[in-house]
This record gives sequence, structure tokens and C-alpha cells, in this order.
Amino acid sequence: MSTALNPILSKQTPTQTLDFVDAMTSLASGVVVVTSRVGGRPWGMTITAFTSVSADPPTVLVSVGADTASASSIAETNRFGVSILSADQLAVARYGAAAGAPKFLEPFVDPGSASASPAIDGALAHLACDVVHAFPAADHIVFFGCVRAATGSAGGDPLVYGRRAYATVSSSDSERNPR
Repeated sequence: MSTALNPILSKQTPTQTLDFVDAMTSLASGVVVVTSRVGGRPWGMTITAFTSVSADPPTVLVSVGADTASASSIAETNRFGVSILSADQLAVARYGAAAGAPKFLEPFVDPGSASASPAIDGALAHLACDVVHAFPAADHIVFFGCVRAATGSAGGDPLVYGRRAYATVSSSDSERNPR
């Protein structure tokens, strides 16, 4: 939905927008790379706008800029992947977050993988998803994906982003809840 069609959104001032962005930095979020293929090559974009929607059927959502190569690729193939990054993957997060830079992932994925949703090597988990819904929202597209495959690692601490900085969240083994 464009802001021109929504009178509430079109009344936002630049100050209100900046205040909103500043307020949202208070929310620490897990860092993921949304993966796809662009020109047959693995491509990824770092985002924090990701969440689980349902366990049955397993469904997630990602929100990506509408004018990005990721959005175009996902819309064209109806597939995407989500690699949940570990605290050790700061370089991957920064690579996928570089504004305006190509985000081909060859240095970070298994070169033999032909998956439509390539997995980042060493990620805490990876979800391969088929798009079931896509909705425009302001200057983004929200893709809902049905998870067709999920893989996880043996452990590690997640990478998070908040207050405009990357950080980690860890707890001692005694504090972790076993499955």
C-alpha cells in the first residue's frame, strides 16, 4: 500500500518518521539473512524483520524493501531461505547489510548447493520456504513462507541487533531449557 493511498501514513512528518526509527532501535531482534538466487547465483540480504507466524503449518514472515533484488527474486521464484546467524557471523551480517552493494553469497554458502534458498554455512538454523502470501506494506513487501525444510546446528549463541549495534545473547548451560 502506498502512503498516497493511506491518509494516516501520508500525514507523517519527517520528525515523526525519525522518532519512530529511533524508538524501534530499542527492540533487539535476531539477525537473519534472507536468501534467494539472482541470475542463478546465491544472493542474500541481512534483515531483522523476521518472525515465526505458526508452528502448524510451519510459517514465517520476512519483510524486505520493495525495490530490492531480494524482493524481485523472491517474487519471481516464490521461494526464499532464512539463515539465522550466530554470534560468530558478524562479517556475514555486515556483508548482507551493505546498502547498495551486490550481495552475492558465494563466500558464505556451500558452492555445490543448487537450492533456490541457499543456506549460510555455520548458521544456527536455516529455513527453506515457499511463498504462500505476499503483501505490500508501505515501501516493503511482506512475504509469508511455508517452511518446507528446517535444519539447525548443535548450538551457539545468536547474533542480535539493537540500538544500531550488533550484540550477542548468551546464557550459561544451567539457564538453558532443554527440549
